[in-house]
This record gives sequence, C-alpha cells and structure tokens, in this order.
Amino acid sequence: MVPQQKQEWFETWFDSPYYHLLYQNRNENEADQFVESLLSHLKLATESNVLDVACGTGRYSQSFAAHDFYVLGIDLSKKNILQASCNESEHLTFFRHDMRESFYVNYFDAAFNLFTSFGYFNNEKDNLKAIRALSNSLKIGGKLVIDFFNSKKVIAEIIQEQQVFREGIQFTIKKFLEENVIVKKILIIDGEKEFEFEERVQALQLQDFERYFTANNLQVKNIFGDYQLHSFDPLKSERMILIAEKI
Repeated sequence: MVPQQKQEWFETWFDSPYYHLLYQNRNENEADQFVESLLSHLKLATESNVLDVACGTGRYSQSFAAHDFYVLGIDLSKKNILQASCNESEHLTFFRHDMRESFYVNYFDAAFNLFTSFGYFNNEKDNLKAIRALSNSLKIGGKLVIDFFNSKKVIAEIIQEQQVFREGIQFTIKKFLEENVIVKKILIIDGEKEFEFEERVQALQLQDFERYFTANNLQVKNIFGDYQLHSFDPLKSERMILIAEKI
C-alpha cells in the first residue's frame, strides 16, 4: 500500500473558510489601483493573452478581463477555482493547476503572480520549476510580473504574536523566522472548536529571483518597491515588484 502523501500547508489553509475571514480587511482599493498602475506601465495590446498565477477566487483576473484581455486564471485550491469559475466569460477562464507544472507553451503575452503568491515551497528545485513553467508559458518578449514582500523589511519588523478577532472568532498569530523561512502559525478558536494552520514563505531576496530568471531566459526590466510603483529600496520598501521579459 502506497502511503498517503502529506498535504502542503497551502493546500489546506487556502481551502479553509478561516483564511478568507482572517484576511477580509485587506485594502482592496489599493490592490485595484496597483493593477491599474501595472497595466498602465506595461501597455499591453488589447486582446493580449494574460495568465493570472495563483489567482485565488479570481478578483484580479476579472479586473484584467475588464481591460479586454483574454485571461486564464490558475490556482491549486479547488474551492477557490470553483468560486472563481462562477464568473467565467468569453474573456475569462479558470483552471485548477499547480504553478510548478507547465501550462500552455509560448502562448501568453504576460503572466502575473501577485500579492506574495510565491516562495511557498520547501526547496529551490520547486522554485526553479515554477519559474521555468512561467517562462515556458510566455511568448518571446512576454512579460512576467512577480509581486513579493520585501523580506528584509518583514524580518526587521516582525511582530512575534498578535490576536485578531473576526465575527466572534479568535485568531492568535505567532510569527518567526525559521531557517530563512518566515513562518506564521495561526491558532483559531471558534466556540468550542480549535484549529491550527500555518503559512510558510521563503525569505527570498532580489538575488534569488535574479538567479531564477537568468536560468530561465528572463531578464529583469524594472523593480518597484510599492503599489504606487516607486523605486525599490532594499531596506525601506514594503514590496519587491519585479517585471521581467522573456528573451
């Protein structure tokens, strides 16, 4: 009998209703403005083919589609894709898919991986597989956008423990650095029920992404430090937004 493989943390946490409850107060207006700023900067042609990688429930895929692009959103979460699929249209399609595996080849004009949806894996091999798959999906000259947190700033300002209450549910969040992985343990008390989840994101630096890109025919064109697309400062910037081109 083949032993059942243990699920990775993101396969369970992102399928949990508590994930969406905990993060319901994210600044969506700022996120929408970020997408608008990105598209203004990239100047993609009308009816470009766009890939939204780790698309979640498809909110930003819908935003891309509203600009008359043909958008394909992929995510590993079955529940997210089921929800996203309710909004499919002529310009918008969703599939459940692992970003580490190739999906279409030399097809997309742009691929987006937004809001720290990378660095979830346990090793460099999987990071490289994911970047290789993204590069393979792009046409020559296609653009890859990766929006990642600025690890140096996150580590410098880490809050070790905090409590958050959402709709009568208590979330106790413990955050720490473990072998270059930023770990967030989340204890949930919902009445008499208790649950525990965690997030594990590699503390990747600019040089890590540059190494992945160089190995996969991608060249960095721009590095921004926030959602207003200001220049990246390794010590002060909130984000590390990379725009690369397939060569």
